[in-house]
Order: sequence, then structure tokens, then C-alpha cells
Amino acid sequence: MKVKKYGSIYIGTYEISLRIYEVKNGTLKELDEMRMPVQVSHDIYNFKKITADTFDAIIKALTDMKRALEEFKVDFYQAFAVSALTEASNYLILFDRIKIHCGIFVKLLTNSQQRFYSYQALAARPDFSKMIEKSALMADIGGSSIQLTLFKEGKLLTTQHIMFGAGEVRENLIALSQKADGRQQVLEMIIKETDNFFHMYLPDKGTEYLILLNDNFSNIVNLFGEKDFLNKPVERAKAVSFMKELGDENYFKDTFKRFNINDPDDMVIPFLLLYDAMIIQTECKMITAPGISIHDGITLNSLYRVGTMKPDHDFEADVISAAYFIAGRCGSYKPHIKMMDRMTAALFDAVYKRSGLEKRDRLLVRVAAILHDCGKHLSLSVAALNSYSVIMSSEILGITHDERKLIALISRYHHEKDLRYSRFENELTEDEYIVFLKLMAILRVCNAMDSSHKQKFKDLKIRMRGDRLFISVSSKLPLNLEKSYFEDKAAFFTEVFGIRPEIRDKKEI
Repeated sequence: MKVKKYGSIYIGTYEISLRIYEVKNGTLKELDEMRMPVQVSHDIYNFKKITADTFDAIIKALTDMKRALEEFKVDFYQAFAVSALTEASNYLILFDRIKIHCGIFVKLLTNSQQRFYSYQALAARPDFSKMIEKSALMADIGGSSIQLTLFKEGKLLTTQHIMFGAGEVRENLIALSQKADGRQQVLEMIIKETDNFFHMYLPDKGTEYLILLNDNFSNIVNLFGEKDFLNKPVERAKAVSFMKELGDENYFKDTFKRFNINDPDDMVIPFLLLYDAMIIQTECKMITAPGISIHDGITLNSLYRVGTMKPDHDFEADVISAAYFIAGRCGSYKPHIKMMDRMTAALFDAVYKRSGLEKRDRLLVRVAAILHDCGKHLSLSVAALNSYSVIMSSEILGITHDERKLIALISRYHHEKDLRYSRFENELTEDEYIVFLKLMAILRVCNAMDSSHKQKFKDLKIRMRGDRLFISVSSKLPLNLEKSYFEDKAAFFTEVFGIRPEIRDKKEI
């Protein structure tokens, strides 16, 4: 499917926005944009639901946006809502009202999806590889939360989600508005909320680049006439000087008066304080705000999936890198997980055409192999349960929430015999359950082959002949333990795939 014009609607906690793009010569060109402020964040913070006035404002904004989509004759459009909307008790009623009045079906974004889409847009920039070559911190700041992602030596190491965004900052500014040092107190509050990340993952505070994601900062900077932040990274000293200038009360008031903005403390100052806190807490050399919008990411992701465009960046390599980083922090035995990673990939490739699995499942079984024992550092007696908890609480950019749950369940149950669907029907659909069993079968066979954790064989060749899968290995050490475990796991593999795996020791052939 070749898409020429694409529309993206995004319902956030402080605004609704629409962007319409055109695909030309393999690149995106923005044709139109609409923005409408809404009080969702304020409503959730104060009432735990979306008020009637906000309902009406959202319906009106979306009606206008639907008309714009029709006028531009887009080939395809999607509407997404931020995951924080689930904090409102009546968000499903809102979605139903939108469907009835506007004819728009809204999809709820998980945090994993939202952050990954923004990351995809950043990775599409020509200077991205250079920025992460040594080290970079990506700060994706939204109305309800912050996502901090760390890169080193060109690899994605970790991403962490912090439930503290511009909406909460705004409410605190309002509460402290009568205090002379109210803004400074809020800045210190932001630093306190994010300080744990810097202590745990950046103890020296130092990175080569600080990348301020989200187009809010870019829009603000553009308002103040500072173009360098938009076009290229600037030195830290220049950024600090600029932020200090912005922090001057009179400068703020004069600028907003000049642009006829009546309520500068609404969302502009909260975002500025959050970005200022990021700059204060890092000792990066260069700072950039490339103007990335969630719309850019949503659009690129859709165009990648339908084949209209192709990504230059290897996002699967990011997933594997992040999985190894998590395993390393959990003290997993690296030689074993590297062997598991290698074997699961090889076994998957051997059975792929006969498996009924998707290509994407190869990545999932590799991540499961890397993380299957990550809970052992907490307790050996409940290691599997701990592995499940670690995986479910670990964000990995490029893995959806449902995929992470699947990997976590494989780690949780990979030693258990009772795998009846009734135990999983609240967690997995029937189709997901079948994928779960197949990936589990692959993991179990590979785990049996390195049951001693001594990586006894170096050569590994796997080939199919009819309904038999021959796994040829060569080892100078006896494989008695591996073979005994293998027999039991092979029976489960045969049950799931209808293919009988056999170990062939080259010394015995």
C-alpha cells in the first residue's frame, strides 16, 4: 500500500493536535497543522475525570480536524490518545462520544508505543548516528510523564519512565503562585523526581549530547527567536545562558505581551522548567532540540509498516542491546545468555518455515533467552517469578507492552509442566498462547543444551530432514547432563511443533 497523504491526530493531556503529511521522493513534507489546547490534565489532577466542558472542547476540535482531513483528501489517517487518559474514570465514554459525533476511532497508545514512535522520528534524522556515537541522553518530556533514554557507543542501553510531567508541574506552579520563590521550589521538585535516574545510570552526570525531544521546547524557542536550537546542537554554555535569560520574569512578560499571549504560566513555563532541570542535571557538552513531534513518529511508523518508506536505523539491534544491559545489571551469567541467544536464533531459523511463527517472533525469543534468568539475583527460590517482575517493570524501546508481557510469561513459566490455556486465558488470547508455547519450546530445548552453564560445545549445526530436526554439536567434554535434560524438553518441542529434535554428538557419529 503506497500512501501519498497521511493524517495524524493526537489527543494529549493538554492539547489536541493534527498534522497532515505528504510523502514525496521518500521523505515527509508537512502540509498542515492544527492545535487546540484542552484541560484534560487539569481535569484529571483535580477531578479524576474529564469534565463536560472539556468533552465539548474535544468534540469541537476533532470535528474541525475531520473536516481538514477531508479537505486535504488524505489517503489514510489515525487517531491516538495518550496513555495517561486512562487516569480519567470516563475516558471510554469520551472515546464513544468521539466515535458517534466525529466518526473517528481513537486508539489508546501505551507508553512503550508512544516513546518508540518519537524515537523512530529522531532516528530518521541524518545526524542521529553521530549524536549517539559516544554518549547521549534523550529526554522525551510530555504532559503527564518523562522518558529518559541513555545511549553509549552507538547502542541503546536503557530507557526509564518517570510519572511526572508538565501537567503536574503546572498544578504545582498554580498552588505556589503566591510565593516569591514558587518557581524555584517547583524546579527543585522536578530535580528531586528525576534525580534517581542520574544517580543510577549517569553517576558522573556526563554525556556528549542532551537531546530534548518533543516539539514543545522547539516551539517555545522559536517563539523567542532563537533558531540555533532548532537547526543544530549548541554548546552547553550557550544553552545555559539562554535558559537563564528565559527565566527572567520581566523578559518572560515582555515577550508574551509582544506575541499577545495572555496566560504564559499555563503550559509554557511548566515545559521550560522541565527542560531547564534536564540541562541543570547533566554535564553534557552539546544540547539539541530537534523539534521531534509524536506526529512525526506515528506517521513514520505507519509508513514503515505499509512499506511506503523504510527505516535506516536498526531498531531490533537496540532491543537486543537493551536486553543485554538489563541482564548485566541483574548479574546474569553472560556466557550462558550469549550461548542461549545464539542457539535460539539458530533454532528459530531452522524451523521457521514449518513453525507458523512470524519473523518478529525471532526477536522476541532472543530477548526471552537473554532475560529468562534475570530474576536469580533477587532470589534463587523464586527466580522465575522475579524474572517476570523485572521484565514487566523494564521498558525496552522497540518492544510493545503485549510483547513484553509475552516475554515475561515465558520467563515465568519456562520450568513449569502445567501450561494449560485456562491458566493464561486472562493474560493471552488463543493465538498469543500458541506463540507462547512455540517460543517456550525453543527456549527449553536451548536451555537444556547448556544446562551445565559451561558452554561445552563450540560448533552448532541444525538441519531439518522431514519431521526430524538434527542438532549437530562437537565437544571435548561429556554431554551426559545436557542429553538427559534434552530428552524431556525435546518431547515438549515435538508436541508443539510436530518436529522431533535430536542431538548428534560428532564424536559418536
